[in-house]
Amino acid sequence: MPSMTMEDYRYFENKIYLPMLITVLERDRETVLKSPFKLGRPYVEIIDKALDIVRADLKATDIYLKRRNMRLASEKLTGGSIEYTYFSAGYEERYKFTSDELRDKTEKLMGEYFVK
Repeated sequence: MPSMTMEDYRYFENKIYLPMLITVLERDRETVLKSPFKLGRPYVEIIDKALDIVRADLKATDIYLKRRNMRLASEKLTGGSIEYTYFSAGYEERYKFTSDELRDKTEKLMGEYFVK
């Protein structure tokens, strides 16, 4: 019997991926500002809009996790993978992600937030 609902798991995933996405978007924004685009402002506005939505979603995620006394811990492992431990209602679940999996999911999320 799983100790977490699918909704809980979705919020735990958000807690992993949304901070990564914020970091990527902030770096991309700086790159666009420094690049010699003739019309760079539209790109910056798209990134800023996505950043605002991601930050709002991360805040909602933090509130959800805090209200339910849930937390996430990470541990860097050798071989380019990270293990995350989810703590929820007295249960502890461990999940291991490779850097490729994290990058691919973050890239997918980026596309979704650009469409919003």
